[in-house]
Amino acid sequence: MEANNITVALIGIPSIEEKRLNAAFLHSQSRHTAYSATELANSPQILMVNADEPASLIEWRKYRNVLEAEEKADPPSVLVSKDREFKTDHYQVRRPLIASRAISILDQVTAKEFTVSEEVAILEQTSEPEVNQKVSNRIIQEENNQTTEVTALVIDDSLPVRIQMDQALRPFTKRVDFAESGEEAFELINTNEYQIIFLDVVLPGMDGYEICKVIKQGKAKDTPIIMLTGNSSPADKIKGKLAGCDTYLIKPVGKAIFKEVVSQYLSSPVNASAM
Repeated sequence: MEANNITVALIGIPSIEEKRLNAAFLHSQSRHTAYSATELANSPQILMVNADEPASLIEWRKYRNVLEAEEKADPPSVLVSKDREFKTDHYQVRRPLIASRAISILDQVTAKEFTVSEEVAILEQTSEPEVNQKVSNRIIQEENNQTTEVTALVIDDSLPVRIQMDQALRPFTKRVDFAESGEEAFELINTNEYQIIFLDVVLPGMDGYEICKVIKQGKAKDTPIIMLTGNSSPADKIKGKLAGCDTYLIKPVGKAIFKEVVSQYLSSPVNASAM
């Protein structure tokens, strides 16, 4: 099947976020739908705009005015903002700008605007370079999101894992948020309600056990925490239990095991056909 390459212009995106996005775009090249950064002069298919910077919004509006004057199509725009109350009719992604969250939004834009099906990654690793399978169509995805109010948090500093978890959880949740460290996780937990949390053991700064202890002492103490680890030793399981985690998933995670865990800790059962 021929791959779809979608070009994205980054307007006013800070260099540190631009590096994250370019890394995510590079990772996306192994998928059926891939993304690459381009300049406005090259007629990008999607615009990603720093909505927290007035100069970026001015540049964005000027570009769209030129397109209108030339009677050219206005490409879909994704506005990046840290303001939770930011109102817009365009697509939006919140800061902190985590690469997997940006890819998820771009997948939604691509599926809706360019009639390209969204993809769902398989958590179980294989020797083949292609590890993604397509969902049947956009309508199924929208119906799944409308029937659940579940929000999940994934705490993992690995970009491939975050992308895989996002795709795997999407059919079962209304929203998936991501953190790459304990500090980012605490900020998200303080301002959101989550029904399930997936937590990697090895993280920069505080490790997963320490983060788990802090979470279990705060407002999310009753939220189930699923620890992600590549080590299945009894000592690690004991440390996890002492930290307060509810269960373990050993990476790479098989589809059947993942479905069982999600079903166990979420109120509504998971449809096996969705995996």
